[in-house]
Amino acid sequence: MADDLFVLNEKPEARYLIAGWRRQWSNGGRISSRLPRYLIDTLGARKIGEMGPEVSRMCYPFQVAGTHDVYRPSAAFKDGLPSAPMSRENEWFDAGNGLIIFLGEEPWYRLELYAESFFQVVKELGIEQTVAVEGVNGPAPPDLERRITCTYSRPEMREWLERYGVQFSSYGSDGRRGPTIGMALVSMAHFQYPDVQMFRFGAMAPMYPFVGGSNQQLNITTDRTSFYDIMRRLNAIFDMSIDLADLKSQGDAESQELLSTLERISSSNPDAKKIIDQVRADYTYTPFVQPVELDPALDQTLEDILRNVGDEPSG
Repeated sequence: MADDLFVLNEKPEARYLIAGWRRQWSNGGRISSRLPRYLIDTLGARKIGEMGPEVSRMCYPFQVAGTHDVYRPSAAFKDGLPSAPMSRENEWFDAGNGLIIFLGEEPWYRLELYAESFFQVVKELGIEQTVAVEGVNGPAPPDLERRITCTYSRPEMREWLERYGVQFSSYGSDGRRGPTIGMALVSMAHFQYPDVQMFRFGAMAPMYPFVGGSNQQLNITTDRTSFYDIMRRLNAIFDMSIDLADLKSQGDAESQELLSTLERISSSNPDAKKIIDQVRADYTYTPFVQPVELDPALDQTLEDILRNVGDEPSG
């Protein structure tokens, strides 16, 4: 069965996994689908494997009425002859320095089978920590840092995750709410794959309830500021040094464009201005501050100094 669930062409050095999904519900700002693709392209990551034929056969429909070819498997022909078998794209890439990237398609059926394939590869490669990256569209001032929410699979992970400017999610605690694919895998890791350390970062990509020129709500379609705010945390957590200057520059330009549009709307529409101002007043986030790791010897010296100062008599 394992041969039908995944195919690994090689097993590189692997410590960390960043996972995202196309065609999925929690893809606001195209964070889940485009951030992994950005990393694959920027880092020159090589494909090393994919989910196997059993996943493709059992976890997806052939088509959904009215969607043309959006949900159909990919197919290819050369001069009339099939040149590649039909396939779903659930693929692993090696980005070097211990980083593995997964970019997949959210399953429609048999989540337990999909998860079995996913977590078997995590264990096969010896991955220590896995993060799912996702996004939601919501009311967020475009010029401010993105809110990053977090769920995690093991209790001891909270202590170090809270150092990275995240808000821990209580999603679903007040009533029935269906999980995203990232949340579902974190939940399954907790209950069914307890040896796996997995967490989810979800960023809020700005969207406002005003119709723009394309009859779409005003938003940032591909929110590179969310990419940046997620990646600077992951750089710190995974001890990576991925250059984020390009993401920062592009994200700032996109955010400024939306901010300028909102300012124009505010200047001519008092009701819209109230909504925009209220969004800014209500918005909260936990800022990211780069943690500083002290040498244990220095840390002990500082502790001794503080203790001695506290013991000195006053006067």
